[in-house]
Amino acid sequence: MSITVIYKGKEFKRGFSITRSTFIFICVLIVTILMTSAWLLQSHYHQQLTQYKINSINERNLIKEQYLQAIQSQTNQQIRALAAQIGELEAQNNRLNNLGQRIIEKSKLPKEEFEFDINQNIPLSKLYPSVLTTNSELSSLSKSVGQLSNQLQNTQNRLEQLEITLNNHHLVNELFISGRPILGKGSWISSPFGTRTDPFTGGLRRHRGVDIAGYSGMPIIAAAAGVVTASEQRSGYGLMVEVNHGSGFVTRYAHAKSLLVSVGEVVEKGQEIAVMGSTGRSTGPHVHYEVIKYGRQIDPNRYIHRLPS
Repeated sequence: MSITVIYKGKEFKRGFSITRSTFIFICVLIVTILMTSAWLLQSHYHQQLTQYKINSINERNLIKEQYLQAIQSQTNQQIRALAAQIGELEAQNNRLNNLGQRIIEKSKLPKEEFEFDINQNIPLSKLYPSVLTTNSELSSLSKSVGQLSNQLQNTQNRLEQLEITLNNHHLVNELFISGRPILGKGSWISSPFGTRTDPFTGGLRRHRGVDIAGYSGMPIIAAAAGVVTASEQRSGYGLMVEVNHGSGFVTRYAHAKSLLVSVGEVVEKGQEIAVMGSTGRSTGPHVHYEVIKYGRQIDPNRYIHRLPS
C-alpha cells in the first residue's frame, strides 16, 4: 500500500504495507469502538430517560403533596373557624342563661317556665371538629352550627325584647304612686284629707294631706321612685322630705324625727327616706303625707289604696 503527499507543489510518495491480520485487527478495533460508543450512547439515553421519568414522578408527587397540603390548610382553617363559631355560641348561650335568669327574677315566674340552656338539647362540646373530620362532615357541621347560631340569635332577640318590656313595666311600676308611706305594721290613718277640726285652734281648717300615726322611729318610705327636691326643716311641717316623681307629681312626708336623704338624691319605690317623729306642728308621732299634682294637693287616699301597676 502507498500514500502520495503533495506539499507546496512538491510531490512526495511514500509507500508502506500491512499484513492481513493487522488489517483485520484494525477493522475489529474500529467496529468495537463503534459498538462501544453506541452502547454508551444507548446507556446514556436510558439513564436520561429513567431520570426524566423519576423527575416526572417526583414532580407529580410534589404537586399532589402541595394539593393535599392546600386541602389540609383549608380544612384546618375551616376547623378553626368552626371552633371559633362554637366558642362564640357558648358565650352567647351563657349570655342567654344570664339574661333568662334576670327575666326570671324580674318576672317572678317559675324557672321551669324557661329553658335557656341550649346544652340540654345540643351539647356544644360535641360540635367541636377534629383534624380527622372529613369535608362532608365539616359541611354538615357548619350547616348545623349556622342553624344553631340563628336559633340562638332569634332567642336572644326575643328575650331582649321581653327584658325591655319588663324593664319598662318595672319603671312604670317604680314611678307609680301607691301604698302607704310607712314600712311595717302598727300604723293607721289618724286624720283624713279635707276639712277637719284643727287640733290646736278647735276651728275648721282644710287638711291638705292625710296623717298616718304610728310610733316614733317607724321607717317612712317613698311611695314611688323619684328625685328628692327638698330635705329640710320647714315651718309647720317640721322635718320633711319632698320627692318629685315626674309627670307633675310630687309627694311630701312631714313631721319626721330625722331625714335620711339629701336634695338631688334619686330614691327608689319603697326606699326608707325618713324616720317617723313629731317635729313641727304636731300632736304626736305620725307622718303628714301629701300628694301634689301640678302644684295642687289632692287626696292621697286614692293612691294609698291603689294597687301597684
